[in-house]
Amino acid sequence: MARMLLLLLLWVGTTVGSVVDLQRRVVGGRPCERPHHVKLRGVSARGASNLCGGSLVSDRWIVTAAHCLLPGRTMFAELGVNAGGAAQPVQITAEPVIYTDRDINNNDRSHDIMLLQLPNSTDIQPVALPDCGNRPQTVEIAGYAATTGGPNDERNIEVVGCADLTETLQMDFPLAFQAKNYQHWFCGQTPGMDICYGDSGGGAVYENMIYGVISFLGDPDYVCRKAAAFMDLCNPQYAAWINKTIS
Repeated sequence: MARMLLLLLLWVGTTVGSVVDLQRRVVGGRPCERPHHVKLRGVSARGASNLCGGSLVSDRWIVTAAHCLLPGRTMFAELGVNAGGAAQPVQITAEPVIYTDRDINNNDRSHDIMLLQLPNSTDIQPVALPDCGNRPQTVEIAGYAATTGGPNDERNIEVVGCADLTETLQMDFPLAFQAKNYQHWFCGQTPGMDICYGDSGGGAVYENMIYGVISFLGDPDYVCRKAAAFMDLCNPQYAAWINKTIS
């Protein structure tokens, strides 16, 4: 059941990237320094790979999107990718931890949020967990898929309501709506800026605190038409799960 829901997230146009689609979309951005940002790759036995982002939330734990974990692929993390020089990939050997709960029929259901444990501690400064009593009006997002300004561009995006995006999912992607409606996310939209394929899992950050994880595109075909969705780290269930897991 969990695997089916993750594949369904991919079907609706989530932002996991591959070599062939890195140039699919171009959005506004600027180069940034974000040491806690992690480049993630899932590599298959045949060498195919998918690209995602993640964020260090402790010296050993990375938070990212669960749909970045594809069946049959080994996950590698590159740390310090924007600190200059070539970062060496570190294989994630521990079992990924995906947030799950149960529906009214007591069936497991997966959420698009995942924690990955590094094999060893790092001295890179992690991003702080959010101050949920003071939610920001804008967040900064970063990733690898944008083609303007170089990789790891940073964009400021305004936090907006999710009613329009929810209606789009319900009308145009009913199966995906069933998989996403029970999850907890907030939305962001700014003219001329959007998330891209390959940005999945990156953090939505404000004043060096992470408030969200990039989850899915509002419109998989056209840039900037709909709000994008971020898993909400201020949701009490997610917040408690993260604190318990990384401690």
